[in-house]
Amino acid sequence: MSVPRALRFLARESQAGPIQLALLLLVSGALAACTTREPGIMTWSEYGRNASSFRWPYLFRSELGDGELLYFGSRHSYAPEDPQLSRIEELWGRFEPTLAFNEGGHPPVEPSRAEAIRRHGEAGLVRFLAARDNVPVTTLDPSQAQEVAWLERSYSPEQIKMFFVLRAVSQFAVREGTEGLESEIERILRIYHNTPGLRQPPGSWDEVGSLYEKHFPGRGPVSEVPSSWFDPARDDTVLNEIARASGDYRDRWMVQLLAGHVGEGHRVFAVVGGSHVVRQADRLRWALSR
Repeated sequence: MSVPRALRFLARESQAGPIQLALLLLVSGALAACTTREPGIMTWSEYGRNASSFRWPYLFRSELGDGELLYFGSRHSYAPEDPQLSRIEELWGRFEPTLAFNEGGHPPVEPSRAEAIRRHGEAGLVRFLAARDNVPVTTLDPSQAQEVAWLERSYSPEQIKMFFVLRAVSQFAVREGTEGLESEIERILRIYHNTPGLRQPPGSWDEVGSLYEKHFPGRGPVSEVPSSWFDPARDDTVLNEIARASGDYRDRWMVQLLAGHVGEGHRVFAVVGGSHVVRQADRLRWALSR
């Protein structure tokens, strides 16, 4: 018997008067609401307050019927010798997935483990393992066009495109330095030109520099855009705000995607940045308990 039904039974069988009965039913209703409320995604402020307590990898594992999820929350790494990547391989072999997911689109399958990691990080490793073992694999992320359409509810097209371009600048500079940065951004801009919602300026490296100076005057060269500007738990610039909105949308998408496939009976192995798993855990636990 559920807690609310049990309280009603006690009220009916007891000698409670009208006031006591009203209180019992009030408690019953409150408990019913507590037991059925859907947990949301952890807020960025809550994550930020507790960020120092989280350790990577952050693992989440749960079952639903014949399906099971092993969700690996990683620290992003492009170093083949990183023990975290060996841990992914170890868990992959023991879990024997029937379906795999990686963060970050659809990187190509590289000819070796080391090359896959150096070029694409954990996503490259997941693709390499899936190809080796003939496991279907796809991305955890919505399409960029879908993400852009969501962000356009709150931000201008120019702000959104600068967010994606400058984040790419920061990520490349962290991994590779500034040599080859201009040609890499020109390559990315050609891809963006074919993406709905990202066809407006900037369309060249020179335009990136001009718009950077317009939006962030006196903040140094565009090649040195700080990675902290894309941290959703910070408030340095509007880019942090867009990163939060993007992260919220992507987290909700990932939970729905993973729960759906586990519910279909798949053994799902997914690798993503650790903050996503932390923020999604309560919502996933609820979705996979139903």
